[in-house]
Amino acid sequence: MVRTLADPELLLRAWEQASSAPAAARSAVFVHLAGLSPDLDSALDLDVGACAALAAHAHAVAFGREVAGVVACQSCGELMDAQVSLPPAEDLTVVPATREQDVVVGDFTVRPLTTRHLIAATAEPDKARTVLLSCCVRRSDGTPFDPSCLTAEEEMLLDVTAERLTGQALLMLHMQCPQCDRPVPAALDPGAVLWDQIDMAALRLMEDVAVLARAFGWSEADVLAMPTSRRNAYLERAES
Repeated sequence: MVRTLADPELLLRAWEQASSAPAAARSAVFVHLAGLSPDLDSALDLDVGACAALAAHAHAVAFGREVAGVVACQSCGELMDAQVSLPPAEDLTVVPATREQDVVVGDFTVRPLTTRHLIAATAEPDKARTVLLSCCVRRSDGTPFDPSCLTAEEEMLLDVTAERLTGQALLMLHMQCPQCDRPVPAALDPGAVLWDQIDMAALRLMEDVAVLARAFGWSEADVLAMPTSRRNAYLERAES
C-alpha cells in the first residue's frame, strides 16, 4: 500500500531516518517508508534507476509531480528558472537487482548498480570508482578481478553496460540559455529533490508544533493528530 510522506507523523519519521542515513541511502529510505518496497533491505537492493523512479513516484504522491528549481548556464553563468514534471512510477515492478539480471560482456560479468554499492563507494571517496567496479563487475571465469588492469576499451564497454543495466537514475533537462543562446544540459536527482521537500516540510511542521506547544501546552502527538486546517487555525490564534 502506497503511503504519502506528507502525512505529519510519517513526514517526521522520514526526516529523522534520512537525516541520520548516508546521503546515498536517502532514496531507499523514502521508497521503503512510502510503501513502495516491502522493507528497507529490499529498497537498498533495488538498482539505482528503479529506486530513483520510485522516489519520483513518492514525491508525486506526497508533494505533486511539478518540481521547480534554478539552473546556471555553464557558459555565461546566467541563472534560469526550471520546471519539470516528474514521471509517475505506477507501472514499475519493484524487484531487487539479482544475478538473473547480470550481463556477460567479453570476459566480464556485470550486475546492476544498487544503493548498497553507492554507500560502499561513498565510504571510500578516493577509491569510489574502484569500489563500484569491484561491486558490479566479475570475471566470467571466476578468476580475481583487478579494476586497475582494465584497458580503456574495457572500461568504456563496462561503463556502457552498467549504465544500460542501471536505467535512468537522473532526469535530464535540456534548456537553452536566453543570454548566450547555448544549450544547457542539467541533471535532476529525484531522491535529492524529495529530500529537499521533506527537509523543508518537516522543519516547518516542527516549528508549528513548537508554537502550539508554547501557546497551549499540547504535545507533539496532539498537534500531529490535528487536520491541517485546524492546526493552521490554531496557529493564527497563537500568533495573533
